[in-house]
Amino acid sequence: MSRKAAKELSDELGKSPGELRGRRVVVAGKGGVGKTTLAASLSLIAAGEGRRVLALDQDVQQNLAYSLGYPTDKAEGLRPITDEADLIEEKTGSRPGGHGGLVSLNPDVSDVVDRFGVFVQENLGLLVMGGVVHSATGCLCPENALLGALVRFVDTRDEDLVLMDAQAGMEPFGRSVTQGFDVVLIVSEVSFNSLKVAERIAALARELDMKEVDLVLNKVYDPVELESAADTLSFESFDHVFALPYDPTVRESEPDMSTIIGRGGPYSEAVKELLDYLC
Repeated sequence: MSRKAAKELSDELGKSPGELRGRRVVVAGKGGVGKTTLAASLSLIAAGEGRRVLALDQDVQQNLAYSLGYPTDKAEGLRPITDEADLIEEKTGSRPGGHGGLVSLNPDVSDVVDRFGVFVQENLGLLVMGGVVHSATGCLCPENALLGALVRFVDTRDEDLVLMDAQAGMEPFGRSVTQGFDVVLIVSEVSFNSLKVAERIAALARELDMKEVDLVLNKVYDPVELESAADTLSFESFDHVFALPYDPTVRESEPDMSTIIGRGGPYSEAVKELLDYLC
C-alpha cells in the first residue's frame, strides 16, 4: 500500500468514531522501564475505584495479562487479535501477509471485544491486540487497520478508562493505532538512553497531534535524580512530569501487580495520584 493510500485509510477510520468519552491513555516508552507495570497498576486501581476499564495489550511481549493478575494458565492461552487471520480478513477485506486487495475503510468492530476479550474482574476487561511487526514506512497493513478501528469504535462513558500498553520504543507512533487516544504517558528511567528515547517519542506524539504528552519518571531513588533528568532533556517538551518512586515491593511482586495494589506503599500511592490527575 502506498503512503498516500495509507494516509487516506487512516483519515477515513477517524471519521467514524464511537463515543470517545472518558479517558483514553497510551502508555509508551523504552523496553524495560516499567511500562507494563504502570499500565497494569493504573488499570487495577481504576477498576478498584469502580470505573469500567478496558486494558489493551499491544506490546509484542504480551505480558499485561500476567501483570493484571490474570491466571497464568489462562493468560498463556490468550490469542492476540493480530493472530486471528480469518477475523481480520472478515473485517477489513484483506488477509494478513497478503498482497493486493482492498482494505475496508470502515471495518465493523462492534463485536470484537465481546468475542475476543476476557474479564480480569467484573469491571476490568482485557483485549490482547498484539504487536504489528511489519515496517510502518509506506505501509498500513490490514492488522493495523483493524487495530486502529477497534480503538476508535469502542464506546466509552465519562468515567471509563481505556488504557493501552503500547509496543516498546517508537513503533506505535508510526501507525494509526494511537489516533483513538488523547493522552500518552511516556515512561522513562532517569538514565540518559531512556530519557533520549522518551524525548523522541514525545516529538513523534506531537507530530500526530496527541492532545496531551506527559512524562513519567520511574524508579526514582532520590529527588536529586529529577534535577539530573532535567539537565538531560527539557521538561518543556511535556505537558506534565510525574515521578514514581523506587519501591522494592514492585520487583518482589512482579509480574502480578494485583498482589500489592490496594495495600498501599510508595509506588501504588504515587500511581493513584497519577490516576487522580488523569481521571
